[in-house]
Amino acid sequence: MPDQTLAKWSALFSDPTPQTDLSPTSPALYQTSLTSTYFAPPPTVIPTRLQNLTPETEQPRAHGLLSSINLLNGLLVTEAEMAKGEGGATWLQNKIPGDTREDTASQMLRLGITGTAGSVRYGALYRSAGQAFLNGPDLAMREVWGEWKSGQTTLRSAIGQQWNNVTGDTTRMRLGQTYGRLGLAWKSPGLPELMLTYSNTGISSSVEPLGVAPQRNHTHTLEGALAYAGTAWNARLTSAYILGSDLQRGGAESTVRVQTLTAAIRPLNTLTISPMLGYREEIQDWSGTRIDSPSASVAMQYRHNQCVWLSATGNYASTRSNDGLIDTQQIGGKGILAWDLQRSRAWATLLSLEAGYNRLTNNVSPSAGVKDISGLVKLILAAY
Repeated sequence: MPDQTLAKWSALFSDPTPQTDLSPTSPALYQTSLTSTYFAPPPTVIPTRLQNLTPETEQPRAHGLLSSINLLNGLLVTEAEMAKGEGGATWLQNKIPGDTREDTASQMLRLGITGTAGSVRYGALYRSAGQAFLNGPDLAMREVWGEWKSGQTTLRSAIGQQWNNVTGDTTRMRLGQTYGRLGLAWKSPGLPELMLTYSNTGISSSVEPLGVAPQRNHTHTLEGALAYAGTAWNARLTSAYILGSDLQRGGAESTVRVQTLTAAIRPLNTLTISPMLGYREEIQDWSGTRIDSPSASVAMQYRHNQCVWLSATGNYASTRSNDGLIDTQQIGGKGILAWDLQRSRAWATLLSLEAGYNRLTNNVSPSAGVKDISGLVKLILAAY
């Protein structure tokens, strides 16, 4: 039945019969398409605590429809997408029998237009997602952008707005953000890719519940990145400098520096190792407080053959302030060993062993520390 409905919609939006004054070799003035979309987060994002675990059939996911119109052989392209989220933490919540009303909190709407004129591309984008949507929840945005490319150099600029609390709930604060961004990128085959971006952002609150202080901030951000991709490895180094002003405190300034190094190494066709190192430093000039936040993680994926594979992740993060009010460390890891026991044209049988460990230590308030150890055995029977 869904396939028949999709076919009917495709027929409604399909190209009409070409006019008689057009030759058979003339390109169509426009082309339309209607396709289904699907998104599910990777398994590593799903919480490992058993109390938050959902069945395989009820994992968080989103599906929808995407309509596209291609005008003048790609000189102008429009898109419209509607999607709905399902599963996740709310999978046990039952609806009243016979209630066919849709929950707008789990829906997403996206509209976009892209144009091309020689070496220049331009476009506009609008997106709004409810509070329960899977990807980018409770967030709306609108943006116009332009891009110019010449050889190995690309210049891109954008201005836009985004805000949360899309339903205007008076019990929650709404933060609006107005931004402008200008980026320059240079890429040549066989050489590292260079990127430099400047952004100017203003943040202010518009819906302020009783007892919640208003917010007005202004930030300037300068970010540089260096990336290289080889045959068996790739790496990316980014560095950002952020200068912020709190307008509610008379323009009190704060400075943030962030450095991140990520890489992916493939010593074997069956083995991938992905390390990450990060460091964040924040200095609040108005209070003299300095907050240091180093972090590190590594992920490994190994596939022995088509039937056996192994994945493991480990992470460490620390946050400490010079005034002694913040002092936390977090360490965690997860491992998965899986076997594809039997596969046929009708069935697939998968057995996996999972183990996880997470520990949060709070040296300022020891009672707030958390330790979690979990183990899980999964047997999955799937029919095609």
